Amino acid sequence: MNKVHVDLPKGTERRFLLPDINHFLNITSPHLERKRFSHNEYIRTIYFNNDQHVVPFETSIKARKYLKEPETYNFDPDSYFLDLKKGHGQDKEKIRLEATLEEATEIINREFKFSDKPLRPYILVEYLRQHYIPKDSSDIRLSVDNNLRYFYFFDDKKEPVFLGEENHPRLEIKEGKVDERFINWIGGIIESLNLIPIISKKFKAYNLLCQYHSKTSGKPFYKEIRDYEIESKLDLDSENLFQKVKQFFVNNSDFILPQHFPYTFESASINRYYRNDGISFKAMFLGDDIEIVRKSDSEVLDDMFKLGCITKRKETKGEIIKFDSNLISLSHLEGELHRMRKAFWVENPRNNRIYHISSDCCLGAPGDLYQMEVEYTGRYGMQDKTDLVREREIVDDIAKITKDLLKNFPSLIPSQKTKMGWLGIKE
Repeated sequence: MNKVHVDLPKGTERRFLLPDINHFLNITSPHLERKRFSHNEYIRTIYFNNDQHVVPFETSIKARKYLKEPETYNFDPDSYFLDLKKGHGQDKEKIRLEATLEEATEIINREFKFSDKPLRPYILVEYLRQHYIPKDSSDIRLSVDNNLRYFYFFDDKKEPVFLGEENHPRLEIKEGKVDERFINWIGGIIESLNLIPIISKKFKAYNLLCQYHSKTSGKPFYKEIRDYEIESKLDLDSENLFQKVKQFFVNNSDFILPQHFPYTFESASINRYYRNDGISFKAMFLGDDIEIVRKSDSEVLDDMFKLGCITKRKETKGEIIKFDSNLISLSHLEGELHRMRKAFWVENPRNNRIYHISSDCCLGAPGDLYQMEVEYTGRYGMQDKTDLVREREIVDDIAKITKDLLKNFPSLIPSQKTKMGWLGIKE
């Protein structure tokens, strides 16, 4: 194992969807030059985690290998660059070591004790990367990533499962130090090309993994109360509580983890809030696809424990538009945040209702917002048309779950705070 020099050990990272590489390079070429760090520009990156998703949101543990061209993956003895990256928001610090994949796994599980379950090679991303640097600066790097493909390692398999690919390249900007001239120049380019922000490759992989588990779980669910969300909100001060909360429900006799759906999901999105003709909506940027969510008519519901944090809102979601949609270009942007989420599901075995428990970390202009939510999801199996909609039973379930959380985790605080409200946007 050798420690390897990193040319930009600290810096700020920004990521954008880049639908037209050639146009971008044509207009930036007077100020940029191509930088080849080696002849191997096809990259294989393996992210480490486990099925409980114990690695903190803003910690990245990955092994990277540089190839001349795409090749079939095998659990080979070759050396990888082990990158340990952590930081807050867009500011990251990176340490790089050289080791085989087996050595890297041993190092990681010796140095990082997030849980009793070891970390393993978890997600694989392959892509072609080309580097560019400003002609008058060595502390800034622009990377263009293309042909991105995503894979997942099952616990008992070394051959990864294909999850999906990205339809467009992405631009990543890494700045070792603040350069106002560059920021103003590249900011003008980004604005003129209307480039939209995009989540990291790690979180893109996690989003695809969520979709994979949902498709292969075996049982669909139906929602008794359509077009409404019923949930409780709890404020917290960090993401550290999430694993303890899930473990609590493993041993809880009232609400249990669904046997066929015990997964922990991890996901991310860039949430932008717009107003069009006086009507607000949320656009969740996941890549070149954007999901539109509209919410209204919020009310705080009475509950048996007088918690005051269970709300019901009309919600319309599922509309998918493209990044260049007129809906976005003709609407007024009112605010933006980067949302990272970990979640799991619990079931009431007496009525087979399922509830989604999530922990969010939101980064935005006001700072950081950490919240836990308990939301009604639906029932599994086929819908019985004779079933009566019993909203009170759903509210009682959410109240019981929320009460258990407050009793066992005193740092949680009942809240009515919405993300729009946190951003200072009128709802």
